[in-house]
Amino acid sequence: MGGKSSRFGEDKSKLFYKIQFDKCKKIFKKVCFVAKNKKFKNYPFFIEKSKIYAPIFALEEIIKKEKKVFVLSVDTPLISEKSIKKLLFSHATASQNPLIGYYDYTMLPKIKESIKTDLRLFKINPKKIKINNKELININKKSDLKLIRKF
Repeated sequence: MGGKSSRFGEDKSKLFYKIQFDKCKKIFKKVCFVAKNKKFKNYPFFIEKSKIYAPIFALEEIIKKEKKVFVLSVDTPLISEKSIKKLLFSHATASQNPLIGYYDYTMLPKIKESIKTDLRLFKINPKKIKINNKELININKKSDLKLIRKF
């Protein structure tokens, strides 16, 4: 999942799609990107219906269709396969970034409640696992690219 890339100045996702897709294809049978529209023809997309830029709406749509999902934001290219598997097999989300992790249909009531109240993901999956903070660096601005080189 990714946002509008407004702080980055251009669509940052094109820098990271291949990294995340290749990484996830090693772990998952089905991989697709979530967006408001299909950004690149080389990758499968789930086109979300909500006009609001908040990941909870797409999460609700996807879970209704797929029943179980693992969510990874495009702009966290440093997360390791080991950490993804750790979250997946534990059915958990990253404690420092609740978007990243496992979600399933049993969480739909909490998702619906959050949509009514605060649009936050933190309470959706109660299982949280700490992941190395360096792996969860979110690339929001072009100046953040230097963080990748340091890792």
